[in-house]
Amino acid sequence: MEGEFQGRPKLLRKLAAVSLILNVLLGFFVVAVYWQTVSLNEQNQDLSRQVFSLKQDYDMTLSKLKYYQQEAEYYSKLLKAGTAAGEAIGQASINIVAVRAVSQGLESSYEGVTMQAEAELSHGEGRLLINTQPRIGIDLQTSMRTAASLAETLTATPLRKTDVILTIKAESEVDVVDGPSAGAAITIAMIAAIKQQTPSRSVFITGTITSDGTIGPIGGVAAKALAAAEVGASKFLVPIGQSKVVVYVPEKRHPFPGVTIITYRQQEINLQQYLSEKGYKVEVLEVKTISEAYRIFTAQ
Repeated sequence: MEGEFQGRPKLLRKLAAVSLILNVLLGFFVVAVYWQTVSLNEQNQDLSRQVFSLKQDYDMTLSKLKYYQQEAEYYSKLLKAGTAAGEAIGQASINIVAVRAVSQGLESSYEGVTMQAEAELSHGEGRLLINTQPRIGIDLQTSMRTAASLAETLTATPLRKTDVILTIKAESEVDVVDGPSAGAAITIAMIAAIKQQTPSRSVFITGTITSDGTIGPIGGVAAKALAAAEVGASKFLVPIGQSKVVVYVPEKRHPFPGVTIITYRQQEINLQQYLSEKGYKVEVLEVKTISEAYRIFTAQ
């Protein structure tokens, strides 16, 4: 019995040592799990932001793709058709809105930007010329050709002996990503130049233009509307069906302490109400054709 009691302190010391080692190892394990959780949480947020950016890029690309598909038919007709001799002289300017991509690390988002488009008609050889002040990354060639053809048709004024100079003016250099969405505004400016009328400075429009005069859908409507509102727009014209737009709303979830998962859900918003909540009084109107839009721009 005496030997048994003498052996117990040694056994207890061994057990205490083993317990201490296990506690230390457990502590390291807990710390490792914590930092791994933090790392996974940060990776999840980065992935969520990248998914959101990809969704925005997809929406914008899809909008431009639809436009170019519609214009493929127009170009095939243009090759077979000609314009009668004639000439017209005039000048008109109009507001245009576009969106530009803003990158922050792995993230990218879109914001609206406002510019001025000036259509000038002069004696010439039927050339279509584009000028930008300063450098502006914008694709307007297709839109300008469609606009010129429509302006001829709607005003019964051929432009074969007239040069059309389109000047896009911005406050600074900017790369916009949706030049075709300025098609409707450019067409209105050309018609106004031929008719020697002045489009309203407080009316803005966004939309592609097709060869039959229809105003087509575009992307980035909410960002464009906000940009127009910020510079004093009283009316904002959009293609049919786009007075309500879909935006991506971030939602955060915390499945367990220290972990945040961000997902994005689609939400449809009323554009006019959206602007009102931002503190702007802007009337949002849907327009189907360039003729309908032109009446709004020139209404007294």
